[in-house]
Parts: sequence; C-alpha cells; structure tokens
Amino acid sequence: MPGKIWEFPQTSRNWLLHARYVRGEHAQCLDLADELQRCSENRHRYAYFIKASVLADAGRYQEALERFHSCIRLQPQDPEPLKEVAKCLFRQGRFQLSLEAYLEADKLTKHPDPDVFCALAECAWNLGDAERGVEWARAGVQAGGGERAGALLAKLLLACDDVSGALAAYDQALTTHACGADTMAAAGALCLRAGDPRRAFQLLGAALAQQPTQHAAALALAAMMLQHKDVDAALARLKAALSAHPTCVAAHTNLGLALLAKKKYVAALTCLQRAVWAAPLSGRAAHDLGLALLLCKRPASAFCRLATAAALQPTQPYTVLLIGVALERLGDSRADAAYARAVTLSPQDPLIRLNMAGRHARVGRLAEAVEEAGVTAELLQGQQKGDPQLASSLTTLLALLREAGVELHQLPPAVPDVEGPTCVPDEPPTPDEDNMAPDEV
Repeated sequence: MPGKIWEFPQTSRNWLLHARYVRGEHAQCLDLADELQRCSENRHRYAYFIKASVLADAGRYQEALERFHSCIRLQPQDPEPLKEVAKCLFRQGRFQLSLEAYLEADKLTKHPDPDVFCALAECAWNLGDAERGVEWARAGVQAGGGERAGALLAKLLLACDDVSGALAAYDQALTTHACGADTMAAAGALCLRAGDPRRAFQLLGAALAQQPTQHAAALALAAMMLQHKDVDAALARLKAALSAHPTCVAAHTNLGLALLAKKKYVAALTCLQRAVWAAPLSGRAAHDLGLALLLCKRPASAFCRLATAAALQPTQPYTVLLIGVALERLGDSRADAAYARAVTLSPQDPLIRLNMAGRHARVGRLAEAVEEAGVTAELLQGQQKGDPQLASSLTTLLALLREAGVELHQLPPAVPDVEGPTCVPDEPPTPDEDNMAPDEV
C-alpha cells in the first residue's frame, strides 16, 4: 500500500551489516551496528559480533573480547563467539587461555571442527608441547582440515625429530589437496634435508612456478645450485629472493658467498655486511663476514667479526679455528691457544686437526706436527666417504715435513685412499694484493 512504512524484524539488516564488513566499510559498519543496538535495546547479537570483529581487525583485542562476551551471554550455546574469543587471546600471546577457550568451543560444536583442532595444535606448539599438538593436528587432518592441518602436522612432527613422519604428512597433503607455494617450499626444503634432491628440486620448482616471489623456495634452490657449482643460476635465484624479501639475512649471506666465488670481492663484502646489519645478533652472519675478510687479506677486521661470532656462539669450532688463522696472520702468539681451543671443541674433526698440524709445522714444532698428522690420517681412514681435498692437503704437509728433515719412520704409515681426483683442489679465491690491499697497512 502506498504510504505505508513496512516494518522488518531486527535481523533483516544482518545481510547489510555483513556486506559492509566484508567490503571493508568499517566506519559505516560500526554506525549500522550502533543503530541496530539502539533499536533492539542492546540485544542484537549479530551487531555485537560484527563490531567485535571490526575491533579485532583493528588490533583492539580487549575491546573486541568484551563484545564477544556479550554475544556469549545472549546465546551461550553458540561456539562461534567463543572461537573468536580464543583467537583474540591467541593474538595477544595468551596461549594457555586461548587453549582453554578452544577446548570449551570444541565441547559446544556438534561435529568435529578442523579449525578448532588446528588452533589447538598451534596453541600447543606455542606452549612447547609439540607431542600434544601432533595429536590435535592428526585430529584436524581426519576432520578434513586440508592443507593447513597437513602442513601443521608435518611441522609438529619435525619439531619432535620425526623426519620420516613429517615427509609422510607432506606427501599426504600434497597428494590429497591443491597446496600453496608455502607448503610446497617447506616440503621441498625438508626433502633436501632428508637427502632426496630430485624430489626437492621438483617441489621447489613447482613452488616458484606458482609464486615466483616465494623466497624460501628460491633460497633452497640457490643452495642446491651452489652445491653443484652453478654460481650464475644461484645468483639469479638469490636476487629473486631478495626482491621479494629485502631483509632476508640468509639471502644476503648466500649472495655474498656466491659473489665471493665469482671473485667479486667488493660486492661480496657489501652483501655480507648487509646481513650483519640486518641481524647483528646472528653468529652465522658474523662468521661468514669474517671468513670473507680473511680471504680478502684483512685479518684485523676478520678477527673483530670472528670474535663477535665466537661471543654469540662460543661452541662453534670453525669460528675459533678462523680466529686462530687471523691471529697467526697478525703475528699474535695467542693463535696457539685458539687452535688448541678448536681442537678441544671438535677433537674428531680432521680439518681442525690438519690445521693444527700445519700450525705446529709453521712454527717449527715438527714432532707435534707429525703427531697431529697421524691423528688426521686415522680420522680420514675412519670416514666412510673420504674427502679428496683433505687427503691431498695432508699429503702435501707430509711432503713438506720430509723436506724439513723428519725421518720417515716418524711419519704416518699411509694416507687413506679416497675416491675422486688425486690432484690438489683449487684453493679458495683470494684477491690480488693490488686489487684488495689489507686494511692494516
């Protein structure tokens, strides 16, 4: 009838409230929610729910919690507001309270909810109870949680040192669901860690094909290419990773080491320095920069960086070994203590033992050098897969000891035979003195 004002029930404008929320019209959404509350004497449950969701999206979690609690008081048997309360508590870092809220929501749900199970697993992960989280993640997979539940189960199994179980979880997720680039990148990195480079290459390539800016996949592929001496392809992958994640410390570090292999010393030092700036408390970044400075014949600067790395990681034997090398190049008598400390930290490492033997030989302690060379030979013989470079270096050291007058019966009986080339491998790249003079001069 013309002129008649139709009166609709108070839920009739819920669709408009929802539409404005999903379109991001939060200001109009809040105005409409307030209007609906005035019309219903503050008993409009959906208006409370949407207003709380807007506040949660804005980071105002405490105010959102109050509105969600109003929803719960109006209808205590609805699990959705309780799930949102748990989500707000999780975002606040109150994981134990969030866990308890999700457990209450699970009691109210009529059917198994995979979102609740996955959220419980994430709470357990943050509380340090990975084994309990595995149980909830398995329940999430069985309830149809899809890619999220499968990837979460694999991550929790990996935290429990169950690599085979994590691989099986990733395989099940990849074969059952259309997974995203992040899951494929994580699965590829785990395959690479487990010694399956072919499968890793397939997964990482698929992740990059789906999302070219996936920096984790680009980093893992670059690491594989560097292992196969394909430096140019690794450089391209690392640059792509940095374009997507400019502050990635691993990308800066690997790019610097790759440039170092290309003998681009200034660019390499720049990348490694950026890694140190991005992560000043990273012992690995300081170690790599110190190594590069040693190769560039700057032992004083290298010692400063390596000392920082040793302070951050006191039990890293290679960092202590490089400190000994830097001190020896500086003519400091404390080099002997650094070499001895490295041997103490890793007495079964043939590389460290060989460097100790070289140090004894250079300062004229031939008897100690022969003893360390014998220990190195025994360690190399005990390895299942020999290292050609170490065996060749040991042979060279023994030849120098013979020239120095050491009697043959004092030397180790034989150097272990190793598979691979018998020639001396290429030395690490070192710049010409004219191109990169030491900073101490």
